[in-house]
Amino acid sequence: MFINNLSSALVGAVIFSAAALLNEPASAAPITLNFQGVVTQAVFDPFDPLGGVVAPGAGLYSYLNFDTSAVDAAPSANLGSYTLSGGSYGFAAFVGGVLFPLMQSVNISIVDGAGGGPDQYSVFAWEGTAGGLGDYFSISMLLQDDTGTAFNSDALPAVLPDLTRFAVRTFTLAGQYTDLNNNFIQYEVQGDVTVPEPATASLVALALFGCAATARAGRRLRQTAATS
Repeated sequence: MFINNLSSALVGAVIFSAAALLNEPASAAPITLNFQGVVTQAVFDPFDPLGGVVAPGAGLYSYLNFDTSAVDAAPSANLGSYTLSGGSYGFAAFVGGVLFPLMQSVNISIVDGAGGGPDQYSVFAWEGTAGGLGDYFSISMLLQDDTGTAFNSDALPAVLPDLTRFAVRTFTLAGQYTDLNNNFIQYEVQGDVTVPEPATASLVALALFGCAATARAGRRLRQTAATS
């Protein structure tokens, strides 16, 4: 299934967001975070099935839907670990005109670098089982403040962290799958995260949110044409 442009996903976005709100439990506190950046490195093995459109300099946009009511699974007072799967939760990326598989198992970790250590905000989302030759996809993002002043607790922020506080702002897409011609393909795309431009970020977030209604992780990469 191909998505011809971002606007074509907006109808799905409205439908999916409405359904998600109706199904949210009363205690839920959903959050939607949008990230924008640029690709710094892209490696495909043994060949690039996307024809070079995902390459250094290409724009990347990412949408994260999570919930601040998630329980902290880490016993440490300086480390917060929050994991949710399925439902309306997900981490998706649109890079160089390509919609990468949606991940609906998501972990957010918060490190409060007490005692002079770095503060970190990291997101890791995945589908499939790592290792072997089966389909496996992941998206990860790391924000790191070496001054240790970005956070004063390991609580899960309800809003997008102030990206200007972090010297390290990396984004990585990785995956492996067997295509329709039985070629086993592996890829890794790295990028730097920047502060989103509001209009662009909102449009892309809506498109990616709509894709969650129809796109299931584990499907092949889908090439789509971005709107001008």
